[in-house]
Amino acid sequence: MNYYSISKETIDLLYQSRNSLKHSPLDQTLISLVELYVSMINECEYCIRFHTADALKSGNSQERLDALSDWQSSTKFSEREKIALEWGRIVTEVSRKADVAMLAPYFSEREIVDLTAAISLMNALNRIAIYLR
Repeated sequence: MNYYSISKETIDLLYQSRNSLKHSPLDQTLISLVELYVSMINECEYCIRFHTADALKSGNSQERLDALSDWQSSTKFSEREKIALEWGRIVTEVSRKADVAMLAPYFSEREIVDLTAAISLMNALNRIAIYLR
């Protein structure tokens, strides 16, 4: 199903929301890393390919991307990145035990909102690609 041509206005708005994050105070390297990780959790093959290329373009190394599946024990990621990846897992899995306060030492309020929006948008786009592709 070509969901984009069927509902161009709606899908464009999702992409516009995602593109607005380019103006976020969050580093694009971090956003692209989290988007790739969320796509990995959701097992969206198309999205994984797309976001791997995007993560490399934004400054992530192949070595870091190779370590992403085991980020918790990897030395390739900073504590800030690990907290963002953990938040990505929590939001994607809709953990009711989530505590946004865990982000406060690492992120401003604006960054917390933008990070959560990036994760939520990626989940929406993953689900559209998985179920309508």
